[in-house]
Order: sequence, then C-alpha cells, then structure tokens
Amino acid sequence: MISVIIPCHNAARFVERAIRSVLVQSYKHIEIILVNNNSTDNTLQILERYAASYPGKVWVLDEKKPGAPAARNTGLKKARGEWIQYLDADDELMPSKLSHQFNITALHPEAGVIAGGCILNYYNTGNPEEIMRTVDHHIWRGLINSNLGITSSNLWNRAALNDAGGWDENITSSQEYDLLFRLLKNGVVIITDPGVNTIIHFSDNSISKSKDKEKIKRILDNRINFRIRIRTELKSIGMLTAELEECIDNYIYMEIMRNYFDVPAYAKVLLKKFPYRIPFHRAALLKSKMQVKRLRTRIRNYIIR
Repeated sequence: MISVIIPCHNAARFVERAIRSVLVQSYKHIEIILVNNNSTDNTLQILERYAASYPGKVWVLDEKKPGAPAARNTGLKKARGEWIQYLDADDELMPSKLSHQFNITALHPEAGVIAGGCILNYYNTGNPEEIMRTVDHHIWRGLINSNLGITSSNLWNRAALNDAGGWDENITSSQEYDLLFRLLKNGVVIITDPGVNTIIHFSDNSISKSKDKEKIKRILDNRINFRIRIRTELKSIGMLTAELEECIDNYIYMEIMRNYFDVPAYAKVLLKKFPYRIPFHRAALLKSKMQVKRLRTRIRNYIIR
C-alpha cells in the first residue's frame, strides 16, 4: 500500500485538484491522509466531504502546530502503507506516478527513496511557462545542487522515514533536502527516477521574492550551512572528491550572488567569510548566468502583476 499524505493550510482553492490527481492514479492500493493545518477558509469542509465520499480510504486529521513538516509527521504516524507519497495541496500527480515509481521499488528492493523529476508550472498572463526539472543520477552531487527530487516528486519508504525521525519541524526551508541528507547518513539507498510525473504549481504569490531582508539572510544562512554540513560528512566518510568540493563551492557562490542585490552588505560579508576556490573566469561565468536568471525572474514577476 502507498499512503498519500496531503498537508492542507487554507487550500480551498486548489486542494481538490490535488486529491483528484490521487484518486485517478492507475495504482489503486492507496489511502489518502488529509491533514488540516490551521485553515481558516473552508478547507476542512472540503476534506471532510471527501472523507465521507470515500470511507476507509480517505482520512482527515488535524495538526495545530503551524507548518507543513508538523502536518507531514502527523500523517506519517497515521500511515499504514509501506511507501509514503507526500503531496503539497497546490500540486498534482500525473495518473501513472504511483504505479511507475512503485514498479521501480520492485526492481530495487534496497531502495529507501525513489527520487523523481517534476514540471514547474509558472502562472503568467494566460500562458504558463513550464520548466522540466529532472534529477541528477549522482546522489551526492544532486543533494548539493538541490537536484534530487522534491517533496511531492519523490516516493518515500515509511520505515526509513521513521528511523530518521521524520521531518525536522524546526527548519523553514529546504526541508526535504535536510531529510534526504539524514536518510543518506542512515545508509538509505536513493534510486533516481528519470521519469517526470509530478506538477508543481507556482502562483504569483508563491514566486514573489520576499522583501523581508532578515528572512532572506536566514534562508541564505540555512542553505550555506547545509552545504558545509554535507562537506563535513563527505570528508568524514572519505568521499569528498575534487568534483564534489567544486560543486559545494559553486553552489555557495551562486546562492550568495543570487541574493546579492537584496542583501548586498551581508553578501559581501559572506564572500569574505568563506574560502572559495573558484577561478576568476569560472566566477565571472557563474555571476553572468545568475544575472540572466535574475533578469528572467524579474520579467516573469512583472508580467504576472
């Protein structure tokens, strides 16, 4: 059985799309656990309607602690399936997603996570831009570059999640990568799935850049410190190759430059704080790529206003 866990916070506008995408899956041996998380709209009424329509298959739980990690952990405690499919309430699964990845688990009984790709769907003026995001077959490189699937595109083994302690409810960004890192340190095998069977929807609100400079600093710190933790782990287990060292340096440099114009003074401090081994021509190339990416984001945000 696969347990599908959907955290829901004020998701009345789109949660039915997510639920329907699960109900039409070609893989039928499922249960759906809907976790209401302090919703103030009519989300709870929608969830209860589905539970009444599918008794014994759809369950509604309540979690008062704010945040998706707490809601996911609540769902995990209720889950009966060997495998866990997390799905954010504003996203959706393609009809063969579960059967496709469940078949991969049969081919790889050692797997603890199936990491899959996704389609990033950005709303604009009636003509959404779609970006396909695949996974990196090199597990550690994928972890460093946040290219090892995301919460909804992956399939997770329940026992492995429980052994790792579930989701960390104290972090606010890159939660699935913190979890993947802990799973890897526990010896869990991650199998990459070249398929793309999940759609991640971004609205004008979800892609807007935060103007809270302190929040930007916290997220930046979290992402940099996470890569430092990866470097420490790789070094301790004798797997810190020159390629992975360069990946870590490149990621940190790119992340600082991506936020340079929002927190310039802090970015300058970070650039001095960390010893980067990036050749000048490489740094210039990364900087130019980042500027192009930033310009594209600004244009997209301008269009959807």
